[in-house]
Amino acid sequence: MIKARIRGIYSQSLTQIMLQSHFEIIQPTSDIAMRFGLPYRDGVPDVDIWDRSDLQGIVAIAYDSVLSELTDALRKRLGGVIVRRPRVAKSSIYRGIVMGVDEKTGHTQVDLGDITGLLPEKGLDKGAPVMVQVKAHDYGRKSPLLSTTITIPGRSAVLLPDEPVVKISTKIKGTSARRRLILLGRKIREYTDNWGILWRTAAERLTDEELRNEVDDLLDIAQNVYSRFQDAEGPLLLLEGTSNADIEFPSEVKEALDRARSRIEPTIRHHHFYKSAGYSALVDFAEMLIEERPDQRNYITSRLERVIQRDMPRENDPINIEHVKLDGRNIILVRGRVVESKPNMVVIRRQFRHTDRKLKLNHDDLGKVRVFRGEGDYAITHAIAGSPILVTDYYSRTGKMRGTYVNINTGVEIYPPNGSGPSRIRYVDLEIDVIRVPDRGDVRIIDQHLLQRAVDRGFITEKMAAQAITKAEEIYARFVNDIEGSESL
Repeated sequence: MIKARIRGIYSQSLTQIMLQSHFEIIQPTSDIAMRFGLPYRDGVPDVDIWDRSDLQGIVAIAYDSVLSELTDALRKRLGGVIVRRPRVAKSSIYRGIVMGVDEKTGHTQVDLGDITGLLPEKGLDKGAPVMVQVKAHDYGRKSPLLSTTITIPGRSAVLLPDEPVVKISTKIKGTSARRRLILLGRKIREYTDNWGILWRTAAERLTDEELRNEVDDLLDIAQNVYSRFQDAEGPLLLLEGTSNADIEFPSEVKEALDRARSRIEPTIRHHHFYKSAGYSALVDFAEMLIEERPDQRNYITSRLERVIQRDMPRENDPINIEHVKLDGRNIILVRGRVVESKPNMVVIRRQFRHTDRKLKLNHDDLGKVRVFRGEGDYAITHAIAGSPILVTDYYSRTGKMRGTYVNINTGVEIYPPNGSGPSRIRYVDLEIDVIRVPDRGDVRIIDQHLLQRAVDRGFITEKMAAQAITKAEEIYARFVNDIEGSESL
């Protein structure tokens, strides 16, 4: 059974889902233990789960096979989860083959087998084998960053190369625990040759004998890695590391998490959205009142929503559009201003001040964009909370319609301002779009290949892609019918 440790604003819902999926929950918080009747189980987790820094999902760290089971469980219970996993796991050790110099970065390209990595060292002979370790993930379009400094990671200890030292995780605070680990490390160092030792956070919970056994296992692994490097030919994975999976929860998934949590304890509408928007304390207080006074649930919820609505964007407020790509890039579009505001809906006007930016509104026979944005041109975007599309009409400075761009996306979310910026709308772009140029009666569905590439990378499922295509085809048919109807008049 896979052992999971869960922390953060999604912990209650995820605990429910993972127990149903036959995961074992270890080191539960006191609140989780009480809610689910769980005994406190210590130990080293197979998967560690915590909130993303922006609260739009979670980060999970585990070996690749465990992340696959976690991904399957979440998608089975929640639907449209977006999962970004690197093609090579961090800390993995490879026998690579030098390919030459990368022109863009000046780094050495190294063939790892299924992917090419970048090594900062220079002057290596082309075709030469080199032992490398992955130091940075390859999310999005970047190649993984490599190093020839090899460490051997374990669950509670890490072997450090050519460093006759003993180090301790800064998360271990206790003086007695740190003293014990320093003394133990020095004794073990007597037979580790040139390897130093870094004690990880989990070491604090293990006995001296358990720690000695793990270091012995790591020394055996190190010997095996170097032996396989010498005996192999061509690129080869010598040791698999753990991966950090970036798991995003769009609007639809937050709603599914709300439903899962509501089966455990009182949960207000939009619980996880409000928490991701920074209202955790207010939501906790409201739900505590509802638990004590269930007959006043509707009243308490309406009061909470009224308070939050006061912070939502109003007419003339500045507002950002966060256009999140499936590979994780967060693109902030030209800042707009709210020209109309209603509950769960805003209309945004964006003014363009550059003449050299192209609009993806029409293509010639070569597939190149030929419609340009001019000085003073503007766009009107209609954003409706929960909508799977974002409709933007583009106009010339004289008010002439240039075209319409319909973005197919996860449900739109409308956020209030925070300390670092104005209000914002946020969604994850599903790549496929529909464009209409009225002057030419031109309607097209574009970028289907980008949607398929996202499926191939595992960011989304085939089912999510099919739903996006269906929505694009519905919009396309509506536009075509509009054009045919106007021509018949």
